[in-house]
Amino acid sequence: MLDADVTRLIVREYAHFENAAQCAAFARSAVVPERVVQTWAYSPDTHACSIVARTASKQFVYCATGFGPAFPWSVQPLGATDLGMEGLWHAYLYECVVGTELWPAVPADLLLMGPGERQPRLEFEA
Repeated sequence: MLDADVTRLIVREYAHFENAAQCAAFARSAVVPERVVQTWAYSPDTHACSIVARTASKQFVYCATGFGPAFPWSVQPLGATDLGMEGLWHAYLYECVVGTELWPAVPADLLLMGPGERQPRLEFEA
């Protein structure tokens, strides 16, 4: 997937955020999508992924294979090269952002949802 395609996916994901402040919190850590190859401890397969944001200790990853396309978003320790456990992958970027230091508190009513379950809240053009 091209960097521009990943960037368009991120913009579409903003529609699932609760407010513009959450989008801005993510945008402050966003990077030009960096393609990386990740492995999975339980398979010899490799997966082409993109790091889309970084903090001092975390990297935000998009990967259309592995646990994608249903759960293509994850937050990993900085420098991780393994997909990790399936429970660490999310259907929505929003769920990654509000569960990390990018957002001051996890919303009390946060539900981790599957593909198609989270309704758009904001309007953004991709």
